[in-house]
Amino acid sequence: MPIYHTLGKIPRKRHIAFKKPGGGIYAEELVGHEGFTGTSALIYHIHPPTTVKSVRRVREMKFEADPDQTLHHRHFKTAQAKKGGSATLDRIPLLFNQDIAMLYVEPDKNDTHFYRNAQADELIYVAKGSGALESTYGVLPFREGDYLVVHRGILQRFNFDLTAKDKPKLVIFESRGHVRWPKRYRNEFGQLIEGAPYSERDIRRPTFVEPIDEMGDFPILVKQYDGINEIMLDHHPLDVVGWDGYFYPWAFNINSARGPTIFIRKRFPLRTITATLIPTKCSTMRRANS
Repeated sequence: MPIYHTLGKIPRKRHIAFKKPGGGIYAEELVGHEGFTGTSALIYHIHPPTTVKSVRRVREMKFEADPDQTLHHRHFKTAQAKKGGSATLDRIPLLFNQDIAMLYVEPDKNDTHFYRNAQADELIYVAKGSGALESTYGVLPFREGDYLVVHRGILQRFNFDLTAKDKPKLVIFESRGHVRWPKRYRNEFGQLIEGAPYSERDIRRPTFVEPIDEMGDFPILVKQYDGINEIMLDHHPLDVVGWDGYFYPWAFNINSARGPTIFIRKRFPLRTITATLIPTKCSTMRRANS
């Protein structure tokens, strides 16, 4: 996300001792999508995020293509898809190729575990439902029509409003590439141009929540190498006192997108506006055998 944002308490300079009020120092964590050169954020924890008690492989999640390769029209009747389960563990794969996968889920419960996709950025469309996305960056409320962008490696947990009339329905796109605004909508400095279908005002960012300082067993399920791995942390992962940077989850509602814009004096051509965010090659997507 090419918008700088900061929440909570951070030191005056990067990479210096950030002392706790009662003694000791906060643990500084650098997260991003291209090491030291891509968009990143510095997060400050009460406890080091590396204090892991155990690790194990939970299940394999490799996509398998439908053996029927006949070229014909297909109708994905998601209304008849399996209902219920977890928003992170019970996703139904629909289509995929080497760059992107499309999945669907209708969860009926809130996860007790935290989740991190370490092999893909996630673009999550909220077809129905509402709630809040919890992460180390704070809380991000969502509603019907929202796109939630959760970059690779960001710890997350859905908290759905299960009492609402409309039960959650999510369409998830897992992208091997970094999800960002299309280049045609940005100027050379990363700012959205006047002809873009949305502006920085339409982007919603997390809000701060007080850190949780609690010890115990806290499972984090990590998707990597086409499988789910469990990392057992010895403290609550939402122990963040502050952060700053350009790497964080954000939301955008489809109703905020503008239609085609005609500029006075025809300085710009009339164009069809799209809200594409995922960079992907034009390779054929294969139907998943699900």
